[in-house]
Amino acid sequence: MKADVVIVGGGVNGLTAACVLAGEGLEVVVLEQNPLPGGLAGGGPGFPLSLFAYAIGLVPEEVLRVLGVTDEFKLILHKPDPSWVELDEDGEVVFRWWRKVEDLEGEAKSHGLEGLPELIRLAGRFWRCYKRLGLYYTPSPPSPEDAASKLDSCDSDAAVFVEERASKIMSRYLPYWAWGLILYPSMYRSNGFSLAYYLQNSNVWDQPIGGMGKVANLLEECAERRGAKLLFGERVERLIFEHDRVAGVETGSGRRVYGRAILYTPPLYTLPSLEGGDRLEEQEIRLLRRASSFKLDVTRVDYILRRNPSLPVEKRWRGSPILVYWTAKGGGEYTYPHTYTPSIPPIVQGSGGIQNPLDPLPPGVNEEDIMLFTIRRRAEQERCCGNSTGHPDHIPMIDPYIMNKRPIPGWGNYRTSLQGLYHGSASSYPGGEVNLVAGVNAALRILTDLGYPGRAYTIVKKLTSTA
Repeated sequence: MKADVVIVGGGVNGLTAACVLAGEGLEVVVLEQNPLPGGLAGGGPGFPLSLFAYAIGLVPEEVLRVLGVTDEFKLILHKPDPSWVELDEDGEVVFRWWRKVEDLEGEAKSHGLEGLPELIRLAGRFWRCYKRLGLYYTPSPPSPEDAASKLDSCDSDAAVFVEERASKIMSRYLPYWAWGLILYPSMYRSNGFSLAYYLQNSNVWDQPIGGMGKVANLLEECAERRGAKLLFGERVERLIFEHDRVAGVETGSGRRVYGRAILYTPPLYTLPSLEGGDRLEEQEIRLLRRASSFKLDVTRVDYILRRNPSLPVEKRWRGSPILVYWTAKGGGEYTYPHTYTPSIPPIVQGSGGIQNPLDPLPPGVNEEDIMLFTIRRRAEQERCCGNSTGHPDHIPMIDPYIMNKRPIPGWGNYRTSLQGLYHGSASSYPGGEVNLVAGVNAALRILTDLGYPGRAYTIVKKLTSTA
């Protein structure tokens, strides 16, 4: 079988790239080892919700518009206010993330966090400039120095997000105890780009009706409608080389698929197992192995209940929050999908460092109401999608794995060192779980390299003009 582009992996980034490339008239084949699309954002057989992903706030609306997912397929989002809440160890609401910064000001002031709204507004200015300057949707991610130089001409104050460490920026606006409200501790000393990334979604997370699996299905439809061919149950076992160039892939069933370009979307640190061991440089393999050493033991628990749980509710709230974060020992992030995706029986999903699913229980859930629960740990992520780290970004968004050094130095433009082989996943720039941008940008790089730079430019113009 032959195509213009062969895409390894039918997760959300692989499907996004397929949708973009097929829309430009290229012949595209997607090979996915699982029976359903979406990877960790997809669902299992008969399961309406995603395996691990839960919120779509990380997906820029302009990407969905350009792909035609929002208008044509009418993707409906649950937009509660507050978007998510923080609970203390006793299960009492201590912080509410209101959707409008103006509403958040009162909340922040009552907790001595007057600088939080100002920091969020500054991040908003950063992203407006960053996208307008062509630094986000691009086949050539910038270095922090290049980004700072361009941002200075647009908004010199906002350029701080690529000029300084996240910890230095937060220290000017927030007391130390509050840093964890917006950033993981492992990112405190990293470049401020990581802080800006999370701030853009700090109070506007949305939940698609039907779960992230619904988004995966819509991306699958988009790719197929535009002419891409999707083959499920096909696990890629090795790369095929011709004249020192990656010319195709071979699956476990013996199927060989050849292409002018091969796009690899699983975690990048799994690549050495496919190339045979003698084509990548030792330094590259060492860097990829080091990137895979950052482990995050995230556990997902699905609680199947007899009756709806009693969620925290206040008179001012509009709808049920997407996310409830509980700081109790052994607690985590809990979502209540039955409140926006009708399901019988109701389901509660928990994510985080959950050691004992029954101690503590999700807020509002009584043990006698639990009919059963299922547990998916890091090993499940590896079996499903090759993600041995358990990290939703595959590789943490920390120095040096950011911007043009992501996933490793020298691979920052969506090309690997193996000619003909590209990458585009959460391992790639900009990082950040399920935002689809890596899939878009990898498609832009392939379009440019295959001789269609004008088409890539047109896509970038659409994205930046609607951002």
